[in-house]
Amino acid sequence: MRRTIVTLLLLLGIKGYSQSSTIGFIPATQDVVLCTDNINLTTEYSPFGMYTIYDYGRLDNSTQYQNYFPRTLGINLALFNNGVNVGAGVSVDFLPFDEYEVYPDFLIRVHPLKMLTQQNRMVDVSLMLNISKTPEIGFGLSIPTRLNAL
Repeated sequence: MRRTIVTLLLLLGIKGYSQSSTIGFIPATQDVVLCTDNINLTTEYSPFGMYTIYDYGRLDNSTQYQNYFPRTLGINLALFNNGVNVGAGVSVDFLPFDEYEVYPDFLIRVHPLKMLTQQNRMVDVSLMLNISKTPEIGFGLSIPTRLNAL
């Protein structure tokens, strides 16, 4: 129950306008991927967005402050009317004794229906490839709504 509440609070914490949003999951690492595909507040569609990756397993331990921060933060670029998104960011792993490890992260998302129809405002599945320490495959759902429109 605690995981569900924390996940919903994380979803509510995303600010900004979004032409479409993606909520995904990487089964091998138990990571939750949250993406917005338009961070420009002045236009209806922009090719630039951002993504975060949360380590779902760390949310159980509520005593350490670093468990509430995303593991990865990055920016992405939408190509082919949001059919393909390519992102780059940085990941942080917190180690014992207040040490941490920083390494690059790359996220590639493919939305097959958006690529075929060239319409960026539709519900679509998202196939993900996350290249960080190891390459991992994930899946998600892309929804045509704005998250937290101000």
